Amino acid sequence: MKSTADQTQPPAARHVHQTVVPMLETADALVYAMVGVVFFVAALGMLGYSVIAFPANLRNTGFGLAVVTLVNDLLLVMIIMEVLRTVLSYLQERGSSLQPFLFIAAISATRRILAIGAQMSVSGENIGAGQFNKAMLDLGANAGAILAIAAALFLLRRNPPRDADENSTD
Repeated sequence: MKSTADQTQPPAARHVHQTVVPMLETADALVYAMVGVVFFVAALGMLGYSVIAFPANLRNTGFGLAVVTLVNDLLLVMIIMEVLRTVLSYLQERGSSLQPFLFIAAISATRRILAIGAQMSVSGENIGAGQFNKAMLDLGANAGAILAIAAALFLLRRNPPRDADENSTD
């Protein structure tokens, strides 16, 4: 049985809805799939670069900074993969969720904390009071962001969003 909206639409509007909308949805899915492939290639490239650059970083900067750089690079790979997961979720479910973006934000804040720590390790005792204060504010802001993200993730898991199907009265 046709819905009330289909019965009230003029034939031209129904034709557009039946032909153009599916074509646009297919094009949308195709673009998302291509973006997903590019994200996957970027993640593989970054992973390869991280592993290949590690020995040179080890020689040039020492073990501690080389490991921090490797972890930072691997976190970037994780961010790229989380974005890819979001693209895949959209393609599979035709919708997206807030949760993957919160994971991406948490990983990004963690990366920034590691970068500040590495920068301060390199500077050592040569860091000025102004730079130190700025770094501490940056660390505090990122730590606060991580705590807020953790609280948001906790609340999302405790009260998952309802599906539109549950709210319908069909």
